[in-house]
Amino acid sequence: MREVFRVLLYYLALAALGVAVGLAAGAVCGVFGAGLNAVTSLAEKNFRLNVWLLPLAGLLTAAVFRLWDKRGCDMAGVFRAARGEAAPVPLRAAAFQFAGTWSAHLFAASVGREGAAIQIGAAVGGNIGRNVPLSGAGRLLTVAGMAAGFSALFMTPFAAFFFALEVTVVGKLDLKAMIPSLFSVFAAYFAAGCAGLSAHTFVLPELPSFNWLLLFKIFALGAIFGLAGLFFSAMSKLMRRFFTASVKNPFVRALAAGVMLACLLYLTGGRYAGLGTSLIETVFSGEKVYVFDWAVKILFTAATLGAGFIGGEVTTMFAAGAVLGAALAVPFGIPVELAVCLGYASLFGAATNTLIAPILLGGEIFGFSAAPYLFVSCTAAYIFNFGRSVYVQKPSPRAFMPRRTKKSAFPLPERLY
Repeated sequence: MREVFRVLLYYLALAALGVAVGLAAGAVCGVFGAGLNAVTSLAEKNFRLNVWLLPLAGLLTAAVFRLWDKRGCDMAGVFRAARGEAAPVPLRAAAFQFAGTWSAHLFAASVGREGAAIQIGAAVGGNIGRNVPLSGAGRLLTVAGMAAGFSALFMTPFAAFFFALEVTVVGKLDLKAMIPSLFSVFAAYFAAGCAGLSAHTFVLPELPSFNWLLLFKIFALGAIFGLAGLFFSAMSKLMRRFFTASVKNPFVRALAAGVMLACLLYLTGGRYAGLGTSLIETVFSGEKVYVFDWAVKILFTAATLGAGFIGGEVTTMFAAGAVLGAALAVPFGIPVELAVCLGYASLFGAATNTLIAPILLGGEIFGFSAAPYLFVSCTAAYIFNFGRSVYVQKPSPRAFMPRRTKKSAFPLPERLY
């Protein structure tokens, strides 16, 4: 009985700490998100001038990293801290994200924002945890902070909860982090809402009835989204290696890449600049969508991040998936709005190597009436990304790629979770 009481107190303490992390991370990310919306609006209004200052953002980022140690201030460092393999994310990571992401978006860089939110949340949660005399608090509250940051910026608490649990280690859920993460996502949702943030939701028209032919079409569509996510992962790693190998000096690299990207963004009229929300709006407004839009957006984002700019990938994944879905809707005989919904969520899942989070994200953004279709599409995308991710994740065996073994020529599949 005493042991049960001790465990109960431990869980209650984790829940209370999850609320504290969620409120703190939600408030900080609320300020970050509000500022990001302001600089994004300014960049759109003054695109033709601001884009030429993009090299300045690159130089600022390189200078910040040169003056202050950047170890642990990236997504790989966040994941190591979440697995307990490194110290909690330093608080300076939050300052880096404010300065770097705001400046990148002010000058129309093609980057997202989830990387900033996750790192800010992880820094807040980890540093609260390191000062708490509770077993494993630093690691567990780092995961809770990641979930809180995602929840606050995208206002999708259910997807945020599973994303933070899924993305740390491939194919496994961090069960111990569930309690603080559950309370942190809703506390962050509340805090960010008080700061004025809101989710960008879309209303789907009446969906077609579910049948075997539609099931096959959606699975095939999901497979294409999975391959597109694989392409995103490959390009992210390729661009990072290319820029690092081509120009050793980070200042020269940032300046040269900034000039190149500014010229390309200007020539494309800003279509692929910023978060990519304008591309999503293009789809729903009925404007023309090109079949190559998704690939160009991915290449811009991969090149921008590979050159050393700060930001994220998730929002650009949404945009790429949405326009790819719109381009494939007619050939597959699927309503455009449904195809956009599936692409929006499935490419995100494929590129981040997650399964439950994208299904819930699609439901929170487009309505849970689309859940059966999302389940099929996101599962296919998860299979056909072949275990790759834009993040540096800890590998875990996957069931879908047969491996040669001496014991059997037909290895049985392993459990996902």
